Amino acid sequence: MPDVIIGEEVATVFPEDDCRIHVLVWGLNEAQHREIEKARKSIYDLQAYLFAQNLAHSVAHPFHSLNGKLGPLHLQKLALMFRHFESINGRYGELASTSAQSLLGNLTPRQIEIFNARTGLDPTHPEPWRKVFTGGSDDHGGTHPAGAFTETAACATEEEFLENIRQGRCNAAGRAGTPLAMAHGTYSTAFEYAKARLPLKPVDPTAALLEKITSRFMEGRNPTEFSLIDKFGFLTQGILTGKIFEIAKSGNRSIWKQLSDSLNQPELKAAMARETAGVEEAERRAFLMANLIANRLGYRFVTDFIQLISKGKFLESIQTIIPLAPIAALLSPYIHGFRLPKRDWLRANAQELSGGIPDFLKNKRRAWFTDTLEDVNGVATTIRKMTAAGVDAGRDLTIVTCRSEVADPGVPLKNFAPIGEFELPEYELQRLSFPPVLQIFDWLEREKISELIISTPGPIGLCALAAAKSLGLPAVGIYHTDFPQYVRILTDDSFMETLTWNYMHWFYSQLDIVYVNSEDYRKCWIERGISSERLRILPRGLDTKLFHPTKRDRGFWTARGLREGEVGMLFVGRVSKEKNLDLIVSATRRLAQWRMPVRPIIVGDGPYMPELKRLLGDAIFTGYLGGEDLAKAYASADLFAFPSTTDTFGNVILEAQASGIPVVVSDVGGPRDLVANGKDGFVTKANDVADLANAIRQLADNPALRASMGEAGRRRVEDRDWSKAFEKFWNYSPE
Repeated sequence: MPDVIIGEEVATVFPEDDCRIHVLVWGLNEAQHREIEKARKSIYDLQAYLFAQNLAHSVAHPFHSLNGKLGPLHLQKLALMFRHFESINGRYGELASTSAQSLLGNLTPRQIEIFNARTGLDPTHPEPWRKVFTGGSDDHGGTHPAGAFTETAACATEEEFLENIRQGRCNAAGRAGTPLAMAHGTYSTAFEYAKARLPLKPVDPTAALLEKITSRFMEGRNPTEFSLIDKFGFLTQGILTGKIFEIAKSGNRSIWKQLSDSLNQPELKAAMARETAGVEEAERRAFLMANLIANRLGYRFVTDFIQLISKGKFLESIQTIIPLAPIAALLSPYIHGFRLPKRDWLRANAQELSGGIPDFLKNKRRAWFTDTLEDVNGVATTIRKMTAAGVDAGRDLTIVTCRSEVADPGVPLKNFAPIGEFELPEYELQRLSFPPVLQIFDWLEREKISELIISTPGPIGLCALAAAKSLGLPAVGIYHTDFPQYVRILTDDSFMETLTWNYMHWFYSQLDIVYVNSEDYRKCWIERGISSERLRILPRGLDTKLFHPTKRDRGFWTARGLREGEVGMLFVGRVSKEKNLDLIVSATRRLAQWRMPVRPIIVGDGPYMPELKRLLGDAIFTGYLGGEDLAKAYASADLFAFPSTTDTFGNVILEAQASGIPVVVSDVGGPRDLVANGKDGFVTKANDVADLANAIRQLADNPALRASMGEAGRRRVEDRDWSKAFEKFWNYSPE
């Protein structure tokens, strides 16, 4: 055939450990192909044969580990054995292509000597540190031909072109692949295979529908748009096969029923038009549409599951999520496309090959995932303060969340619109979002994020964990909240507490580093099987200028109802059952029996507020306070009481200490590590009303003791600083 060069991609192995390598060969004939088939059982034999036959060849996608065995030693052997390497591959991503060009394109004679000493292999070609790079589209699906290619000077014959490659008078050109391009090619291959090998019955309405959807999908067109003739044909086939009557049955939760319902919704078509407006690439349009349909179907099944399981209908609930399997199967080309080489693996290979980490592999761009940002709690406060300190330090850090509405936090934020939201049972004011998982994967890949920080183990945290595993990114987690204790207190169900512990252990054991808020929680996780090397105590900062004793203003509380001679006992935080506020109620009643003039002051809001107002009718309730008002609230109170046993830290403890007032905490949880018992406050027995009341009584009775403990607390925290805490946190993960 004129103007055609015969080539093949040969699968071979290192025989010592079965590490698979692909080698591209061009200009071969049938006899050579047969000999290559014999030689490819050993890469050493294959290389020797190709060299002896003077066949043009190149190592394909050298930084793609085909069977998980490729390591630095294999790459060093390849550098000694081969001169040509594929540096731009149209199927695999830019990171692998850049790694090939950077790490193999900057070798030195000294490095070749080191490789020779390590492997015992002699170079097979002169000047082995000088590599020649080729490009190839690797277009299995016929969707992006010549997207990447090998370029030479103009040639009169095929042999002249091949000779240019053999002599190194060529270069790689075009563009590397993307996850979406890979997925699009996989879909094309799968659809063609299905048509050729698995012909569906023409009378099956499912077959007709899928064929129409497939055709439009591959072209990046709306797969839900059908002509009147199409619709009439589907209806006729549905009646003839009886499928239409199955669909119409009440209570039908099949994926066919849900897909049929979804495709008939005008709102879905409008949403597709919005998603794809201005997008020209067929693979991106197809991705956005597939994502939208799958997300909506998935959310529908998940909400059905939650509704049924909350009613105790366990078996029925399982049936509702079974259709998630075929949804995942339909999306599997995208799931596979987003599987990228692990950055740690690339960094290790870079270190071995070049003695350093190139800039494109450095850990400079990080994303901080959280299910909660706008809520008034310690988690949200820590994230906002840490990120602000990072921005001030010039670090590239973005908060990622998924909420229908998010106020501007004043720091870099990426908010994904949720597919839907649902409330937590027993915690109605806490809403969780159902995130667009693959869209988040896509954003992370395109933004070249190098590390994920995960603050919460909810849907967003799960999405981040899945993204880290798929995209090969390091992931660090923060155990902010003692969820098992929350669940026990809110449900009074030990079985649910055990399930929560099992989930927490599974989730946090997947992470590279886990930050905890205290030494006690570090020991707790060690006891539960996480190695001490992976555990760190989270550095914490504090705005000691905002929270300061000079903000004290007695009129602040008298204006809100505090009477002359009363001692203001402050609580700041989320007003919820798990904060152990019932203990404050009981302690207040005990103090009243002792005729102690102690008045509870509650700053915050939450689901337990109506009940707490009923139980503490004489207390002062302010709702949420922030900024200067909050600083004055702290400094103008007489003491701070925080009986919670579920908090892993307690920013409010530090804020109270910085404001110069003594604190009373329980001996369970993170806050106890922040208080020196008898010096800057009291650590009382958990859930012990008498002990809590006695500690408050001592402080209420003794203004001098309150003053001395307040001063000690201020001294304890005044060196804390958010910028120092952030730098320490950032540097735990080396760039």
